[in-house]
Amino acid sequence: MLLLDRYVLREWLKVFGMTLAALVGLLLIGRMFGDVPDFMGWGASAWLMLEYFVLQIPSYLPLVLPVALLISVLFILGFFHRNQELTAMRAAGMSIFRITRVLWAAGAALAVLLFFLNATIVPWATERARFLFETAEFAHLTQAQGQGGPAKDDSRTLTYANNMAHRMWYIGRFSGYTGQGLGVSVYQSDAQDRLQRVWLANFGAYDAQRGCWVLRDGREIIYDAAQSAVAQPPFAGEKVLPELTEQPRVMLALTKKPTHLSINEIKGVLNDAGDDPSATIAAYAVQYHYVLASPFCCLIVIGLAIPFAVSGVRVNPMIGVSKSIVLFALYYLLTNLCSLLGAQQHLSPMMAAWLPNLAMFVLAVWLCRRVN
Repeated sequence: MLLLDRYVLREWLKVFGMTLAALVGLLLIGRMFGDVPDFMGWGASAWLMLEYFVLQIPSYLPLVLPVALLISVLFILGFFHRNQELTAMRAAGMSIFRITRVLWAAGAALAVLLFFLNATIVPWATERARFLFETAEFAHLTQAQGQGGPAKDDSRTLTYANNMAHRMWYIGRFSGYTGQGLGVSVYQSDAQDRLQRVWLANFGAYDAQRGCWVLRDGREIIYDAAQSAVAQPPFAGEKVLPELTEQPRVMLALTKKPTHLSINEIKGVLNDAGDDPSATIAAYAVQYHYVLASPFCCLIVIGLAIPFAVSGVRVNPMIGVSKSIVLFALYYLLTNLCSLLGAQQHLSPMMAAWLPNLAMFVLAVWLCRRVN
């Protein structure tokens, strides 16, 4: 790496690190204002609260990395312009790409890092943080109920379709806290949607150790080739069903917004949904492809920031900075618009996620070629 590249990288890293820390800190403070009173009211330990808020940091990085990158690139190039360093570099015969190539490399590295975070660390951190929050709340409610206090009933009617396995679930009352259900009905069909088996039970729960559901106090009905029902003897004790492998967290995922789920949870929903064309599943598919495409925005940010930042050589630097920020805001508006069109099935999920990135990348390349 040449001396100029080391200098640009060093100065940029200072600004980027401070900007990133400031943005993450602001988001953490906002989350603390909202969640600390709940934890205090539930009597949660300081260690649990510390772990919970530390786990929030990875989930914030995909949101703040592009913003920190934009601010830092605009600031450092503006700094070079004010000190006449950019003018000296151009006078020495260096192209804009030559001057900023280390920033492009940094953007590519951040894109790879963001993809790694989205694929591994962020899903784990998101699910772990939600588990800690729900566990603290459930422990408090259980204690309150044991002391004669009011208990919150989180049970709900749950309907879930596993299209890949040709299985339909209906649970009259299902608790997300305990993972247990009352009034469980499971309908198993074949590829031609003909009923094969039906399990009806008063109680059911997912056994994490066995990796399947266990029903109790119920009956199994088998359908023959003529679709005649053949009832089996009822069972009062436990009936382990290895074929019923649906995980409660995936079944409950459809009751939450796609943006509140990890990519692993969304993938589980899509795997079970199969070729379901419903608009509900489309929203989860759009979010899945959006998470995969979002790291690409690091290169787009570089492409939008550099042309307008260096144009300050000829005009007021703030004009270029303002244009860059406006284009960045337009990029996010276009992303939200395409996501909405994808959720309403006017665009395919993949196109809804990638179209804004490709359009803005083409624009960024064109702007960079002009200024270069």
